[in-house]
Amino acid sequence: MQHVMIPTDLSIRSLGYLHHLASQTESPVRITLMHALRLPDSLLDCWPFSRSHRYVHVPDDFREACEVMKNRYAQVFSHIGVEFFYGTTAPALRNFVRAHDIHRIAVPDQLHYRNAGENSYNPESLFRHMKLPVSSLKMTAPRQVVTAPASISALLGVQV
Repeated sequence: MQHVMIPTDLSIRSLGYLHHLASQTESPVRITLMHALRLPDSLLDCWPFSRSHRYVHVPDDFREACEVMKNRYAQVFSHIGVEFFYGTTAPALRNFVRAHDIHRIAVPDQLHYRNAGENSYNPESLFRHMKLPVSSLKMTAPRQVVTAPASISALLGVQV
């Protein structure tokens, strides 16, 4: 089973790219939505740092939208999960990819990455140092083109 990593800024519009991935996939895949965070600069800031501690809150509407996409494409996506990558170097990203057993990276086309927190950043520059296939995803939805979904109904292509 393929395992695909997709960078996300934890916004609903970033999930609109999953429609394109679902239309191009025949066999079930696991999806890891990766959000990149810089590590704290100060040793005192690292003290309370643990795997359970996050510098960014995952919005509830993003969680709900993930569940909707998981249910909508249940036969294509065996799992959709959010993971946080802590670091800013290619070797750190390679370790993350190896630890999560990721087979390829799918980068959204024309995603205007918005930082979800002060330590968030766009990790796209690190992907060229990876030895994994990197493909691009287009923003499409069933029967219509979605330019920037901001709600769950827009993500699904539902008229409200």
